[in-house]
Parts: sequence; C-alpha cells; structure tokens
Amino acid sequence: MNKRQITSALLCLGLLLVAGCSDQSSNKYDASSSSKAKSERLVKESSKKKASESEQQKRDSQSQADSASIEQNEIDADNAFAELEAATQESSSATEDHTTSNSEQQHQAGSQPSNGELPPFDGTLTDFLNKYGMTPAAYKVQHFGMTPMEALQSTPDILEISGEIQTEGGY
Repeated sequence: MNKRQITSALLCLGLLLVAGCSDQSSNKYDASSSSKAKSERLVKESSKKKASESEQQKRDSQSQADSASIEQNEIDADNAFAELEAATQESSSATEDHTTSNSEQQHQAGSQPSNGELPPFDGTLTDFLNKYGMTPAAYKVQHFGMTPMEALQSTPDILEISGEIQTEGGY
C-alpha cells in the first residue's frame, strides 16, 4: 500500500473515532440536560400544586368568611325587623291612646256625631288624619259599626287613600 492510502485510511479511522466520541459526549450532555429538564418540570409541578392548594385554601377561607358575613347580615336583619316591629307596636299603641283620648274628649264635650256623620275637621284628608289618626272610612268602621264596604261607599273619594279607592273598586 502506498503512503497515500495508508494516510487516507488513518484519516478515515480518526474521523470515525472522533465522531464516535462526540456522540458519547453528546449523549452524556443529553442525559444531563434531560435529567435537569425533568427536575425543573418536577419543581414546576410541585410549585403549581402548592399554588393550587394555596388558592383552594384561600377560596375555602373566603367562602367561610362569606358564609359568616351572610349569617351576620341575616341576624342583623332579624334584629332590625324585631326593632321595627316593636317600634311599630309602640307607635300603634301611642296612636290608639291618642285617638282614644281625642274620642273621649269629643264624647265628653258632646261634639261626636252619632248619626254616622264625621266629626268636625277642615275638609281635607290630611287634616282628618292628623286629628283622628285614621282615614274617614276607618273612623266610620270603628266608631259607627259600619262594614268596610259601607264605610268606603259612603265616603267621598277625595277623603280616601289610594288603597281604599282600589278596594272600593273591587266591591
């Protein structure tokens, strides 16, 4: 063999060896980068899991806080309703007392009409409400023993509140 052929063969053999070594180092690099990628992926998954758990805990605590707030609002509403009901009863009692004293005063003075006519007032619904604490139709039912239908029919619309006018339309 001549020198050239030997040199070529050695050169080819050297190239093959270099290529084989580079494949092995590349495989080592790939293996290390692959394990590094796996560990990074595991770290990311772990942090996502922790974040998800943390978010779930936040949602749970927010849900509990919302439930507590709703319960407190319901309790507050119940208390406010009870207070309003008590105030309404007190106001109703005071109105009844005031109405009774007005009726007694008028009765004692002999000014209460007994023939189904309304007691004296200036002719407006507002004045009647202020003086006697009720509408003329309600006054007729309470003081003259009329049925609600009779009282509404005998009272002019100008002296009735809207609910009474609507009710009268239903009769």
